[in-house]
Amino acid sequence: MRPRGARYTHLVVSENTPELDYYRAVEDLFSSLRGVPHLLSPKDFQLLRSWWKDEVPLSAVRTGVAEVFARRRERGETEPVVSLSYCRHAVASHAKRVAEMRVGAGADSSSNTASTRETIGHLADRLDAAADRVRVERPRAAAVIDRINREVRAAADIDSRLVEEHLYALETSLLVDCLDALEGNDRRRLEDRALAEAESVAVDPEARERAFRALRDRLLRTLLDLPRLEIDQ
Repeated sequence: MRPRGARYTHLVVSENTPELDYYRAVEDLFSSLRGVPHLLSPKDFQLLRSWWKDEVPLSAVRTGVAEVFARRRERGETEPVVSLSYCRHAVASHAKRVAEMRVGAGADSSSNTASTRETIGHLADRLDAAADRVRVERPRAAAVIDRINREVRAAADIDSRLVEEHLYALETSLLVDCLDALEGNDRRRLEDRALAEAESVAVDPEARERAFRALRDRLLRTLLDLPRLEIDQ
C-alpha cells in the first residue's frame, strides 16, 4: 500500500523499530477507517511523533481515532476526516484516562483483575489458534493476528476498568487490518457475499451500508475464526 520506510525518511526513523511500528499502525488504521489509501501529511506525522515522545499508548491513539470516525458516522456526517489532527482531542482524552487508571489502580480492583487476566489469557489463546490455522494459506492475516495478540496479552498489565476500552480499540484494528491483509480474491468474494446479503435485507442506502459492514465483519470472523475481543464472553 506504501513503500516501507521511505515514507518516514523526513522524520529520520530507523527501520524495524517500535517507533516506526507505532507510526505505521496509526497510519494504516486511519487509512482503513477512511476506506481509501491515505498518506498522513508531514504535519500529522509531527503530531504522531509528539504522541510517541510523550509515550501516549497506541491503544489510546487507536481508540481516539476510531471514536472520531464512529461519532461522525452516527451524526450522519459525510465529509471525510482528512487529518489526524481532527482526532487529537479524543486521543488526549483517552490518554488521560489510561494514565489516571494506571495511577488509581489498587487493591479494590484486585479481584476483578484476576478475572480479567484469565479472560485476556483465553482471548490470547484463541487468537494464537486462529493465527496458526491461517498461517500457511493466509500469512498476511496471520501476521496481523499475531501483532494484535501481542497487544491483547499486554492488556493484562493495565487496570481492569480500562480493559474493555482497550479491547474495543484492538477489536477495530483486528477487523480492519485483517480485511486489508486478505488477498484480492478472498476479499472480493467476502465483500460480494456481504453486499448481496445486505441488498436482500435492506432497501434504504444507509441501512444497506450498515448491514454490509456488519455482514462483512461477521463473514471475516468466520473465515479467520476470530474471537470477539470483549470481557463478557
